[in-house]
Amino acid sequence: MDYDASGQVAMGGRAQPGSAVQLYLDNLLVGSAHTDPNGQWRLRPERAVPPGVYTLRADQVTDSGKVTARVELPVQVSEVPANLPDGRSMVVQPGNSLWRIARSTYGHGVQYTLIYEANRGQIRDPDLIYPGQIFALPVSN
Repeated sequence: MDYDASGQVAMGGRAQPGSAVQLYLDNLLVGSAHTDPNGQWRLRPERAVPPGVYTLRADQVTDSGKVTARVELPVQVSEVPANLPDGRSMVVQPGNSLWRIARSTYGHGVQYTLIYEANRGQIRDPDLIYPGQIFALPVSN
């Protein structure tokens, strides 16, 4: 899940190739998506999502609407400060770690030190980050 300062959300994930996925925030349907041949899906809900903590649920469903797989996880949408450059910041979500963020941002988890150094003012211990923190993501050489 990703979002911008105006509250526009983008969600993505993986499911069985060629299947349908229904997405919910706090049990309210926000949209449906279909997977590509590799099983990837992406959805941008039509309405903005206000800041808050939600339960995101993704249901893989058959053509008749029967749920064949389900995943639920907590997510947080925070207000994004206006002074952050576009595309170079992220809001920590439940389950994130500096290693995971670095792996998805730079391709290598060991580069977590770049994020740690750029955000030392809010990270006391690199093993302890918290949902809702907003980190600058420096450019890697």
